[in-house]
Amino acid sequence: MKIALVGNPNSGKTTLFNNLTGANQSVGNWPGVTIEKKSGKLKTKEFEAEIIDLPGIYSLSTISLEEEIASRFVLERNADLIINIVDASNLERNLFLTYQLLDSGIPMVVVLNCMDIVEKKLQAIDVGLLADTLKVPVVAIAASKRRGIDGLIRYLASKDWEGISPVVSYPEPIESTIAVFNDYFQDRFKAIRFFEDGLKLLEPLKLDAKTNLLLTEAYQAEAKRHDLDFDMVIPNERYRQIIDLCEKVTTKPKIATSGTTEKIDRVLTHRIFGLPLFGLIMFSVFFLAFGPVGTWITDGFVAGLNWVFSQMANGIESLGMATWVSSLVTQGVFGGLASVVSFLPQLAILFLFLSILEDSGYMARAAFIMDRALRRFGLSGKSFIPMLLGFGCSVPAITATRTLDKEEDRKLTAMVIPFVSCGAKAPIYGVFAGALFFSNAFFMVFIMYLLGLLVAILSALLFKKTILKKASANYIMELPEYRMPSFNNTFRHTWERVKGFLVKAGTVLLVAFIIIWFFSYFGVIDGEFRLLDSSEIGQSLLGTIGRFLLPLFQPIGIGDWRGIVALLTGIVAKESVVGTLGILYGVSGDAIQNGALLFQPIREAFTQASATAFMAFALLSTPCIAAIAAMKKELKSWKWL
Repeated sequence: MKIALVGNPNSGKTTLFNNLTGANQSVGNWPGVTIEKKSGKLKTKEFEAEIIDLPGIYSLSTISLEEEIASRFVLERNADLIINIVDASNLERNLFLTYQLLDSGIPMVVVLNCMDIVEKKLQAIDVGLLADTLKVPVVAIAASKRRGIDGLIRYLASKDWEGISPVVSYPEPIESTIAVFNDYFQDRFKAIRFFEDGLKLLEPLKLDAKTNLLLTEAYQAEAKRHDLDFDMVIPNERYRQIIDLCEKVTTKPKIATSGTTEKIDRVLTHRIFGLPLFGLIMFSVFFLAFGPVGTWITDGFVAGLNWVFSQMANGIESLGMATWVSSLVTQGVFGGLASVVSFLPQLAILFLFLSILEDSGYMARAAFIMDRALRRFGLSGKSFIPMLLGFGCSVPAITATRTLDKEEDRKLTAMVIPFVSCGAKAPIYGVFAGALFFSNAFFMVFIMYLLGLLVAILSALLFKKTILKKASANYIMELPEYRMPSFNNTFRHTWERVKGFLVKAGTVLLVAFIIIWFFSYFGVIDGEFRLLDSSEIGQSLLGTIGRFLLPLFQPIGIGDWRGIVALLTGIVAKESVVGTLGILYGVSGDAIQNGALLFQPIREAFTQASATAFMAFALLSTPCIAAIAAMKKELKSWKWL
């Protein structure tokens, strides 16, 4: 059995999906596109179903790719049941999609979410009257607090919803026009969608040429018969019914008062103070992650990491293995992984606070605040959302540009996202700032993040003035209610990002570090190809390459060939930069002394100026292979790279 979750953005759909499926989730792509597809299993003793989380949409009328995916899924009736998640605190707006879904005839359960917010506003919704009017079951919940979830699961398992196929009636002359179109489709839902969406619906239906011609003639004839704009006839009737329904089922306080959201927004989205406050909030996040708090947690974590790797290294050596095997494990594997993983606590803190800001509703305000500033440089506030995702990883951020309506905006945003500092670059900043900038380390990291955003914005301006001159689309964005961040959601989002980092470290980076170790610790000495010791790695294969390229990097202050080699490996994955330094500087499981693993060798090889140049080069140089592949897939041409 397939159950589709359909709802507006910010309606709590993903929270409900997580509550229903728990850990039984899988992530893929919709066929033919790179939009993420989430599905999961709902299992009870009596009931099992596949839950499909459709992209958040406002309407089945297709503008964005997400709406096209959801619309086609419903149009093809790929679900046995639709769960329509409705934000009860914005009932009137959410019900437009509900009425469209009712036309499908697919059994449906309306889930009224955010009832806790309705109660805080001293409002009430007559759930029974709403169900009687819509002629479908209605269940009230508060997904962020797991209130009503068990009752919803019991109702789904009971299958009392089976056989309930709602039909929305329309007045004349709408019904007669639907009947005309239905003569061709023999499907009332498709006839209504054709009435509403017009001739653009014919392409996905893939009808024969004769039927297309007859439908085009019928559409033009019916359009002349109606006085109003033909494509607005059904939407106008829906809104009339929705307004009447909301007046019947909702009760509001007699004296309107400003809610908490409105009061907070007067400050946080203020025309003058909004942008400085956003900067202060982000500065605080970086201070917590890379300042004294993050450093103290990292020191404790690194001490434990050192003990673990030391014990493992001692165990390897006690086995009496060959010298090259011992070197591979202790310096190649342990040294590389330890150098990268040692900054995991700071990354986790960064991801945690970004998740809190997202879950609270503030990040939507950040995009709104940035809209006015970004428009001067050819971007919109909506572009800022994929750029924010870029703080985690460039690949999903580039994929997220699909949510932008205009092709020029998608291209422009995808082209500048690699300048945003992803999570993989944070360990680079952390190790160099921590080694050389001491108490100002967090400030230096913040400067690098700001530099990335500044270069991205200036690059957008350059592209907009040259190769992408068309105007950006108007930006309309819903600002959700402020909510207390859910522990489950915040933990899940943070863990997904941390897990992605760890999985990459244990797969791609592990293989990369083994290859890097081989090219670092083998070379030709006196005509003999052999394993080198730490004092000879300058004669290794990588050492030869690094010393050959050294003159190119010396003008920007990088005078150590090992740093050059590390930067080159960043093309494979930016996380490998720090790991490569760990291998080349001979860091192993027992190399730590009062701090992060690489601090001492970096202090000996770099100055503050050369460290700044190194961080800036890592930030602005060629992105990793995965990001390049994502850009090629989204931009559909190498010429934009």
